Amino acid sequence: MNALALLLTAMTSLIVLRSGDRIAVEGAVRETGGVVTFRSGGLLYSLPAAEIEKIESTAPVMDKPAPRRLSAAEEPAAARLAGLRVSEEERKRLIAELEKNHSGQPSAPLPPVIVVTPAASDLKEDEAHWRSRARGHEENVRRAQEELELLESRVRELQDQIHSLASLGYHPRQFTYQTTQLARTHEQIPSAKLEVTRAERAWQQFREDARRAGVMPGWLR
Repeated sequence: MNALALLLTAMTSLIVLRSGDRIAVEGAVRETGGVVTFRSGGLLYSLPAAEIEKIESTAPVMDKPAPRRLSAAEEPAAARLAGLRVSEEERKRLIAELEKNHSGQPSAPLPPVIVVTPAASDLKEDEAHWRSRARGHEENVRRAQEELELLESRVRELQDQIHSLASLGYHPRQFTYQTTQLARTHEQIPSAKLEVTRAERAWQQFREDARRAGVMPGWLR
């Protein structure tokens, strides 16, 4: 029995394809006539054994028990009473202050509250603030475009894999994983395009708001 067959007989958790894809597996992986079948996400898949690079098995990691908190009886008595200790002089001073208040004498006045009103120039958002916000909007547009490009690239990659497997004589039922992934990736593209549109719209609205606020155009570059 070869190394692949030995791995297939064990309970596995991860399949690594030659394309670099990693598939989480539920239960055992079986090979019949050069076709590997497995379950992932509750669905049954199949693909050629030649497309598998390796099968990894991971052991569950046991959670470490949370540290036990000390009870009140276990805490040092000195730590519990530290906040209650008052010197004899301090006790006398406090009693004297209370007697003065009971006799009608006013206590020491509170310091006046100083309210600092910022100057008008301090309220104006500076160039660094507007440049930072502009870079944030540009990054959102760039990120949304990159996500869309990744999905479109993934579609082309899966299509190439399917065409390659079909040209080698494999039946469509033997590479259901690629066809399922292709359908799912196609479904994600409309949402990705919508995110690009929203990011670009927010960027344009920000530029319009900056223009109305009198921000210099150079601050948005």
